[in-house]
Amino acid sequence: MKQIGQKEEAVPVLRAILKELLSDIYAYRERVLKEADNEVLHQFRISVRRSVVLMGEFSFLDGSGRLPKHRKALKTLISISNTKRDLDVLYGRICSLNSKPGENIEARLLLKERLEKMLQEEHRMIMEYLLSETCNGILHSWESCLSEKYVNTASEKGSATIKELSDRVIYGRFLKIKKQIKLLDRKRDSIEKKLHTLRISYKKLRYLLETFACLYQKKKMQKRLKEMKKIQNVLGAYHDSYQQAMLLAKLQQNEKNEILRSYIARILQPDLKRYQKKEIEKIKKQLKKFRRKEKRYRKLFHSNTGMLQK
Repeated sequence: MKQIGQKEEAVPVLRAILKELLSDIYAYRERVLKEADNEVLHQFRISVRRSVVLMGEFSFLDGSGRLPKHRKALKTLISISNTKRDLDVLYGRICSLNSKPGENIEARLLLKERLEKMLQEEHRMIMEYLLSETCNGILHSWESCLSEKYVNTASEKGSATIKELSDRVIYGRFLKIKKQIKLLDRKRDSIEKKLHTLRISYKKLRYLLETFACLYQKKKMQKRLKEMKKIQNVLGAYHDSYQQAMLLAKLQQNEKNEILRSYIARILQPDLKRYQKKEIEKIKKQLKKFRRKEKRYRKLFHSNTGMLQK
């Protein structure tokens, strides 16, 4: 992506970024179809997710009313590989576990065998989908939309500079995170659901910071991104453990082999619960540190937001 000027009009810049991301999506899709490499699939998912985030955070600029449809379609490209990603994490965890007293090695080998078969099936379904007319239609439709002449009918903010709107969107996302952190202590929803929502919100903030980093002081943005990565790591680790717990519960429910069922119940599930308790404490510490950064976010991103409130 070419260097972005602070005073450039927002809409052409966003269009150029989305076009570049679409090129990345096409390129990574071709690689996924040719290479059995989880990292390539991961990069494919990131390119799609970055597009989805920008489409959502800047949706107020959409004058056509069609953006939600394209955004929903692109999100499908992420969801088709979610199960494989979760299985990969669980498989890696099983492989890395140290043997415990009373553990049945035969049961662990049997579980790995089950997971390998599931991963093969998920890989097959992903390949079929990426080669499908449905997938081609989603990408071609979005490409066509990006090629059309933009007419802004939804917001007077369409002629604002990219720096002005970047300030507004980034600070707005920060305020949403602040509110989500406060909601963690409420008992209405499960902690897993609230942490999942918070994790997604942090991911959006990180993608925004990375996309528009060149508009701000380099050292300050590096610090903000470093903070993001630390928080995302602990939130991601907890989310992974939650997904693993659900996969293990499903495996145990459907498994006919009593030895494997016992192994999951006696060894894996208790170990996962202990791990989750530790991760919750790490999350609390990271969120406490983040809340102390409010003045810095306000100073860095709040300069133009007063003029650009919805």
